Amino acid sequence: MRRHAVRLLAVVIFGLTARPGAAAPPLELGEVVDAAVRAFPGLLAAQTRQDVADGEKLAAEGGFDTNLKTQTRWSLAGLYHNNNYDVSLEQPTGLWGTTFFGGWRRGTGDYPVYEGKSLTASDGEARMGVNIPLWRNGPIDRRRAALAQAELGQGIAAHDVDQAMIDLRRIAAYRYWDWVLAGQRARIARDLLEVAESRDAGLRERVAAGDLPEFEVLDNQRAILERRERVVAAQRLLEQASIQLSLYYRDAAGQPVLPEAERLPANLPPAPPPKPARFEQALTFAHAGRPELKRLDLQRRQNETELELQRNQQAPGVDLTLQGAQDFGTSKQKPNREEFYAGVTLDIPLQRRVATGRTRVAEANLRRIAQETKLAEDRIANEVRDALSALAAAHKRTELARQQREAAHKLEDGERERFELGDSTLLVVNLREIAHGDAALLLADALASAQRAQADFLAAIGSDHMPAAAR
Repeated sequence: MRRHAVRLLAVVIFGLTARPGAAAPPLELGEVVDAAVRAFPGLLAAQTRQDVADGEKLAAEGGFDTNLKTQTRWSLAGLYHNNNYDVSLEQPTGLWGTTFFGGWRRGTGDYPVYEGKSLTASDGEARMGVNIPLWRNGPIDRRRAALAQAELGQGIAAHDVDQAMIDLRRIAAYRYWDWVLAGQRARIARDLLEVAESRDAGLRERVAAGDLPEFEVLDNQRAILERRERVVAAQRLLEQASIQLSLYYRDAAGQPVLPEAERLPANLPPAPPPKPARFEQALTFAHAGRPELKRLDLQRRQNETELELQRNQQAPGVDLTLQGAQDFGTSKQKPNREEFYAGVTLDIPLQRRVATGRTRVAEANLRRIAQETKLAEDRIANEVRDALSALAAAHKRTELARQQREAAHKLEDGERERFELGDSTLLVVNLREIAHGDAALLLADALASAQRAQADFLAAIGSDHMPAAAR
């Protein structure tokens, strides 16, 4: 009986063998993470931001769309009767804000002298020209600024998705290791109960033979009831962990899946060794990998573009226009058959309050982003430092818990031998068994904490795997 009980307990505590009769292979962390990446609604919601950014970029590109305008005018009453038809095309470009335009118009009928230019030859007049901003809207204008900001916005949306991905991987890892730890706790509780139940018959035989007082049987019954309560509590924790894990473990249709207890790993993997990487090295990884720093940098560039635009908008508008026209067909009048015009338009904002106010807004936003970047850098440094500390502590804790479990195991074996020799009581044996189970659970908790610390470290450096230089 003693050897059988020890063997059953060792299966659970030391994880030397897999669960017999498992219908499916153990559920691994990678499978959970892949399912979460594929179907977790929070990540899918973050990915829609890329669609929004793509739409905003398309809208910004629309600022360079070709514009077609038509105008028709008929004289319905008055001394002069005439008709006017006008079709024009306008094409903005990103070349120094230059806009090309052209069109065709036809004017027929009688016109007063002061509107004589509205009259064209029989086939109308074709025209073509260009408008070039020399100062305001030359180096930059709203169209080009909006397009540049929209392109940066695409990068911001991509980094938002990266951030959501990092958070998802970390939390999914937490939930997975919580589930595995809950499975270990339930397994230890069940096997401790089985040990107490399996020796009950032997104790009764010894009592009947007069080898033990009946009190020992009663004490074992108390231990059975206590361990049954532990099994119920452990099973509840396992069910709770399964429910929480199902939020991330999803099927192909995206529906949560409660992981089966049969898919619990037989044991927790050993704790990762302490990382030789120094804090400065890990911080370098973090600065290169953390998406919030990249997002803030793109936001800074967006506001720098806005600041450049608004400073330009405070300048006078000086536009050069060149236009040529040609009449076609016949006419009783003498229309100007070939025309070429050059003109300069001067537009001076006297108060400039709109551009000045928006300049101040952009400058304030740049100062805000600078402070947010400093805070993000400080926070990342703290997270990296804390993650490295947690990894080192987890390794030490695991070694101490392993030593404690081994000591508890030896004490349990020794106490059981003393009990068989009549030098101890079942109460003390029960205490040794519980201490051994608690030590095994403490080791499992330390191993799970080490895996969670690993997940925190990867999230702190913004990576889904350990960099080679930090292994």
